[in-house]
Amino acid sequence: MKKALCFLLGLSLVFCLTACQKETPAPEKPVSEEGPPDAGTENAPAEDQAARPGLFWETGIAPVEYEMDWTVEGTAETYVLELTDPKYQGRAGGSEGNRAAAGWLAEQFSRVGLQKLPTLGSWKQTYQTTVTAVLPGEAFLVSPDGEETELKLGEDWVFRASPDAVDLTAPLSTDYALYSDGKAVWDAGADPKNASRKLCLITGDVSRGMPYTNANGTPSRVLVTDAVYGELKKDGYQLHLKLPDAVDEEGSAENVVGFLPGKDHTKAVVLGANFDGPGQCGPLLMPGAYNNASGVATLVQTAAWLAQAEELPCDVIFAAFNTEDSRQSGLAALSDHIAEQYAQVRMVNLKCLGWRGQPVTVYGTNSEAALRGSLAGGLGLQYADRDIASSAGASNQETVSSVTLFQDACLSDADITAALNTVYDTAGNLDHAMLDDIAKKLAAWVIERGDEPLTSYVVYW
Repeated sequence: MKKALCFLLGLSLVFCLTACQKETPAPEKPVSEEGPPDAGTENAPAEDQAARPGLFWETGIAPVEYEMDWTVEGTAETYVLELTDPKYQGRAGGSEGNRAAAGWLAEQFSRVGLQKLPTLGSWKQTYQTTVTAVLPGEAFLVSPDGEETELKLGEDWVFRASPDAVDLTAPLSTDYALYSDGKAVWDAGADPKNASRKLCLITGDVSRGMPYTNANGTPSRVLVTDAVYGELKKDGYQLHLKLPDAVDEEGSAENVVGFLPGKDHTKAVVLGANFDGPGQCGPLLMPGAYNNASGVATLVQTAAWLAQAEELPCDVIFAAFNTEDSRQSGLAALSDHIAEQYAQVRMVNLKCLGWRGQPVTVYGTNSEAALRGSLAGGLGLQYADRDIASSAGASNQETVSSVTLFQDACLSDADITAALNTVYDTAGNLDHAMLDDIAKKLAAWVIERGDEPLTSYVVYW
């Protein structure tokens, strides 16, 4: 069961690795904040949308009909704007800002009427993992005569968090011998293919920022402007780097977990979304609105609807996962905790939702067909038969099924992909009414169909 529960972890990791473009050019102008030309296109029939390979519409499953005759306080926009506030430092996993965001989320879970998960006895689940501290660094351009000119962080350069303190003065080079001896900074502009797992320098648009989080503890990456790079390529010029040790491989982070009891305590629906973000480098904040304040806002709004229901068909667990890309993710930590508590678990992950004018897709392989079909048909969404992660989702289908609500455009639209994990990933790109609509429909689906069996057929022996 533990292996199957970790399926969503694989999905989240691959989504992030695929969708987050590293040092790609920024959009020439901010993304338009105008709404889509036609409202509600995410629920339109296939013939009314441009066909995309691998996306389908569920047939033979009726839409959810449950009517919720109550209202909720707060909106998804309120939650997105809060989570993208600079005081949370881009929510880098385990950082001070990340912990503050976890505290705020715990307050929201309590405010909307959730309970603490009985087996935790707390709103937070602490676990050991790699964490990041948001710390400044220094860089200097060193001329042949030894004169140092300080480079402005956020204007001339930015960097990814370093797992070790660095105080190095060296030229750029692609000479393995020099690099191995600590006498050079790898010139990824000249040899990007061999830059992996090296302290390396690249060029690009510094103003767009770069992900500060370096949860896997790989060597730092430095991004400089073309002008700085041009100076460094001149004979005799060097770079003096002073980077802090900002990656703690023995740290701890926190999930935020809420709970609502249902009629059948042998079954559970787990609704989850990762709340950690790409972080902040100097003055450049990567707000992480789309990835993934959007999913967390939808999660909180769904919780608000369900907390007022008279009765739920089964237990419902609400999880704001942390450290999505770390060696130990929050999803894996929670999976370990609840692995033996339920005979049936249906998991729905919320990731990268609400980009204006883009449809939402239910991701899940044919091994998840019952849950995938129920969710896609019930909410009127397209689905993708895609095992993005691994075959883990095919294990233990008698007890666990998992799918992800996600926008296909996050993977396929170059403009959207280029905005991820940059200063351009802001709340202004999102249709918050879409997030509210998803939350209300998802809540209705849980009430009406949360306890459905994992298979859509009966096995006769």
